[in-house]
Amino acid sequence: MNLAAERRATATMAIIRNKTIDRQLSSADLFCNMSPGKAFRIIETYKNIRTSLLFTLSSGHDNAFVVTSAEPNSGKSVTSANLALSFAQNGTRVLLIDCDMRNPSQQKIFEKENNTGLSDVLAGMTSFADAVKHDVKENLDLLTAGPTPPNPSELLGSERMHQLLDALRPRYEFIIMDSPPAGFVSDTLSLLLNAPQSIIIARQNHAVYNEVAKTVELIKGVGGQVLGAILTDVKEQHKSYGYTYHAYRYRGDRYHSHYSRSDSGYGYGYGYGYGYGAKKSSGKKNAAPEKAGEGKTRK
Repeated sequence: MNLAAERRATATMAIIRNKTIDRQLSSADLFCNMSPGKAFRIIETYKNIRTSLLFTLSSGHDNAFVVTSAEPNSGKSVTSANLALSFAQNGTRVLLIDCDMRNPSQQKIFEKENNTGLSDVLAGMTSFADAVKHDVKENLDLLTAGPTPPNPSELLGSERMHQLLDALRPRYEFIIMDSPPAGFVSDTLSLLLNAPQSIIIARQNHAVYNEVAKTVELIKGVGGQVLGAILTDVKEQHKSYGYTYHAYRYRGDRYHSHYSRSDSGYGYGYGYGYGYGAKKSSGKKNAAPEKAGEGKTRK
């Protein structure tokens, strides 16, 4: 990893009283569906995150990145959805992929079917064109996770995933991937082999400092790069705007953050779904992930 990139500090946002973390996710979690007062604070927060990411990604970086966390219940799926929406509302063509095939959430947030999705594309059961949900919001496409397969880690790290991302990169200005907690299952580390850039979501008074630091090291260990971190569920500190900023910095092998440590325990609670292959095949069992001919295969 480039030392200058390691030392780059990325502003992190704080979602005030983010109760969505502890309840069933729904379309109410999208800032476009919130009350005007609450939406303004959240929108301004995501605008600042978007600006920071645009600056970082414009300097020769890949246009695809992974959103992960050290532990479950950090708000990564809601953050992924609203970040994608923020990019889309800025006139950017965005693809949001739910790579959390064990515990998918994006179909709930956007109120879409999940009968077909990423798992089917990677298993060769359907094509991306048949699985993607176009314009779930203006400029925003969604690829849901699909039925839970028996081998999500292998699929995410596969050559088929590599080829899929290579075909999609030229079509979208940004590809955002909502992935499982990197500190709990190996799926995200496998995904990082095909998309090495990541953002870590940490929940204030919930994330354990050492676990977040360990997650950073795990990501670096597979050749991944941490672009920055987003701190969620932060209590209101600036009432005039309703959001605050924190920073994560990487100095050599040391990891620094400005959020306080928490020694309190947290529940695992990470769900494992079943039912992969339960739906009938569309007759495209041998379909390649994408045959559009757009983009060259990376070496």
